[in-house]
Amino acid sequence: MTDYFALLNQPRRPWLDTEEVKHAFHARALQAHPDAKPQQGAESSSDALFAELNEAYQVLQDPKRRLQHLLTLEGHPPDRASGATPTTIEALFPLVAAATNRATALVKQSAAATNALTRSLLKSELQNASKDVATVQGKVRELYDTSIACLQRLDQSWDNDSRPEPNQLKQLYLELSYVTRWLQELEEKRLQLSTC
Repeated sequence: MTDYFALLNQPRRPWLDTEEVKHAFHARALQAHPDAKPQQGAESSSDALFAELNEAYQVLQDPKRRLQHLLTLEGHPPDRASGATPTTIEALFPLVAAATNRATALVKQSAAATNALTRSLLKSELQNASKDVATVQGKVRELYDTSIACLQRLDQSWDNDSRPEPNQLKQLYLELSYVTRWLQELEEKRLQLSTC
């Protein structure tokens, strides 16, 4: 497995300055880009290196993917099956499910509406569903922000003797997995509702 931290000359830790990662990527990409130094026969290797640099950049920019990569490199790959669902996630499950299910049902009803009266009657329900989605999205965003703050706190002790336990990082990874997926799903539902 390629160490993306080493590939972009970044320290192997849970939190990185995304601007530094961006600058490191651009510096390496300028050197490795296939068009930078065209050489006969070396095209495929420079293409592969550039693709790997791009993947490293994508992973290290994303807190969840960075944490997954770090845990894997440290010999503790995260596994959803082995960890209990965090209580913060369990509390949000019904809210997210209710908001997304309601939004999906209303979008389908709106698409099936054949006349202006039916669409007009659905308008207030669509607006209320959109408000509900936004409210749940706000709660999920708060949890995301809390998770990021926790990740930053854990990073502060990374070089000390009080280095976080792998299980702490795995739980945080699991939390970020749910939260990032929910944020995408809720945004998609919000957009669908806004176009009805």
